[in-house]
Amino acid sequence: MAVKPVDLNKLRSAHSNLYETVVAISKKAKRLHDEERAELEDKLLPYKEMIRNPSSESESDKIFPEQIAISLEFECREKSSHKAVTEYFDHKYDYTIEKPAEKKVVSIEEDDETDGD
Repeated sequence: MAVKPVDLNKLRSAHSNLYETVVAISKKAKRLHDEERAELEDKLLPYKEMIRNPSSESESDKIFPEQIAISLEFECREKSSHKAVTEYFDHKYDYTIEKPAEKKVVSIEEDDETDGD
């Protein structure tokens, strides 16, 4: 597996916090991976059905060349992590960090309910 180094200074250029940038890129990579996974599952679904419910015994052991071709196509695609980093550098997406709402301290004035005794 080839390793593609990333210039950390380039990552830091848009946002000061490197950790936040890496987390944002990771979340984008996860979304890209999930989309590709769903696409792969959709394309392989007919073959899975044929294997689960074979019309003959010979079909249950059969390996479909189309299924292998689809799997190889997805295997050869650029990895989602590399794609997420590239898209970040190409300014195709950016992120903002939501700051937690500040809690306001509300002072409750208590009435002094003492008897006038």
